[in-house]
Amino acid sequence: MTTEPLPVPSEAELYEQIAARVPSADAERVRDALTAHGIQLTSPLPARRQLVVHRLYCEGTKSDTDDNDGPFTRDMTLGPGPWAIASTLNNAGKSSLLWALSYALRGDGFDAFKRPETVGWFSHVRADIEVAGVAASIRLTFDKPDRPSCRLLSADTLDHLTVLEGSQETGTGVRVVATAEPDGVKELIDRFMLDRLGLRPLPLWAAEAGAPKDADGNRDSAERVHGWASYFYAIAMNAGNSNILLGPTSYNQLPVKLMQLFLDVPYASELTQINTARKKETQESNRVQRRALEDTQAREQQTEPLRRALSTAKEKVAALEAGQPDLTGLLADVDAAARRIAHDQAALQEAEEGHALARKARLKDERAVHRAEQSSAARALLGALEPESCPRCDHEIDDARRTAEESEHRCSVCASPLPEVEDDPEARAALLSRLEDRVNASRAAEDNARQAVETTGTTCDTSRAAYELANARLTAARSGSWYSRLDSAREAVYQLRGALAVATGNGTGLPEVVGDYVTATTSLADVEDDSDDSDAILEAAAEVLSKVVADHSKALFTDLNDEIVSIAHDLGVANLTSVDLNLAGHLNARKTGKKHPFKAFSPTDRLRMRIAAIVGMIKVGRKRGILSHPGLLLIDAPTAEELSHDNARQCIKTLYETAADDPGIQIVITSIDDAVWEFFPEDRTVTGPDKRQLRP
Repeated sequence: MTTEPLPVPSEAELYEQIAARVPSADAERVRDALTAHGIQLTSPLPARRQLVVHRLYCEGTKSDTDDNDGPFTRDMTLGPGPWAIASTLNNAGKSSLLWALSYALRGDGFDAFKRPETVGWFSHVRADIEVAGVAASIRLTFDKPDRPSCRLLSADTLDHLTVLEGSQETGTGVRVVATAEPDGVKELIDRFMLDRLGLRPLPLWAAEAGAPKDADGNRDSAERVHGWASYFYAIAMNAGNSNILLGPTSYNQLPVKLMQLFLDVPYASELTQINTARKKETQESNRVQRRALEDTQAREQQTEPLRRALSTAKEKVAALEAGQPDLTGLLADVDAAARRIAHDQAALQEAEEGHALARKARLKDERAVHRAEQSSAARALLGALEPESCPRCDHEIDDARRTAEESEHRCSVCASPLPEVEDDPEARAALLSRLEDRVNASRAAEDNARQAVETTGTTCDTSRAAYELANARLTAARSGSWYSRLDSAREAVYQLRGALAVATGNGTGLPEVVGDYVTATTSLADVEDDSDDSDAILEAAAEVLSKVVADHSKALFTDLNDEIVSIAHDLGVANLTSVDLNLAGHLNARKTGKKHPFKAFSPTDRLRMRIAAIVGMIKVGRKRGILSHPGLLLIDAPTAEELSHDNARQCIKTLYETAADDPGIQIVITSIDDAVWEFFPEDRTVTGPDKRQLRP
């Protein structure tokens, strides 16, 4: 029984409901906050997704098998409705053809269909498809196994594509719209399918492997974006041995999120975006707090060694300062020595001048004796004065005048002729005696003057040596290693103070550039505070949308539960009493009235339960006027492990009738079961000669 659809709130109503939960925000503020996170609450419109395969063409070379090796070409015309790739033999190539088709549709081969020994056989795969009414042809060229390049063709009509032969790419209305090398094939198909089918990437969070746990036991998580490759699990069924109901992983409730998506649950995608944004912000906040705690602990560990090092450095500076040279005393010593040497040099100069005068007097006296002994002019002037200069003009009486006086008998003072006088031996003797006394006196005076020069010279040398020693001591004190050691010690103190300030989070006393850096880095918290009510708005939005999504999911799941049970019975799942799909993605099945976990089903029944869930979603959507599922199912060997012939027959019959009775469904199966030939007409069956090898 189908439940009545619940009313879907408009975006305006949602903004008002969210604002009502955040006192500081109105509806406009809520809109702005969500928009800042890339979230738009837009009233959903009914989805109409459709994916139909019209042709599969494969080329390659089969090799290294027991028989039937060689080049092969397989051209399959398909379309809406039921299709079977069948053979009476195993290992005939059925799954390999399904794998080739999945590669073209997904951009990557579906692992459940993959047969490793056949991957290298394919050289070219072509899939002509219709995606939401758009005709396209996906061409894969395998230069290396499992590493194809891709060319995406489009055309004005589907017929323009399907009339092309084999790997032909040119024709009326046909154009190449995109190409990709091996590394870009998956991205190209992902982008094309999501765009054409109106699907958004689904961001979920998964714990990072090896990430440390916090105090609550939680690990850091990383965003995992699920795109078309994950959505494809609603088209290609997981293998029977998988315990996951739907999708590549059950983590973070991906199966139920895929169901909500293909049931067109309103605002389910927006809720996922909001939850992702909240987790991202919460994790970043936790990381900031953890880093702050780790930094604090690290600072605590660093502080004590730094303090000890700083104390040691300060002691070294104090010791060096205490041993500082006495520059004032040294300067005073140099000054005193300079004064002494100046005094002694003046005394030496005075002594040297006195010595020069004494020598000059001695020479003069000796010349007077000599002249008195030998010169007739001198004898004529015995007793007369012998002046050094003219008594009137002070003009010096030079040697020329004295020579003239002796040779020409002219007075050296007035140049007048000298009178002739008779020699008086007694007077002469008296004169010579006086002159000798003068010579002796002048010689004694010269000796005293010489002794004074020698004495003052020695004193001057001593004072000069004392000055040089004092100056050398001053120079040594100024140019010694003490200053460099003191500078190094003080620099160590500054560096340790800075390190201690950084380690303790205190920029006081740091150089200006470091202070600016600390200010810049510690002001991030102020910036974060600008978010104000953003977190509260996200939290409120998550609460409001969670209720909307939960209410609509539960209503749809009620209808889906009935469909799953009915379809599963038709597919041959025995004794299934009920299922109760919940928002955690658990099937909650019961067999014969008892709990029966999904993993407890046999591999064959697990596959059929998946088929029942997908077909059930399609039927629930159809009843509500939506085509949220593309309508395509690819099923490999649905009866492979079935022991009951009747159950296998019932399963094949149900699959055929499901696709045949609903023009919006296309089902492609592979099988070796005899029932295929009973229910699938020849024009709906792809097989080989004598129903054996399909090559591949």
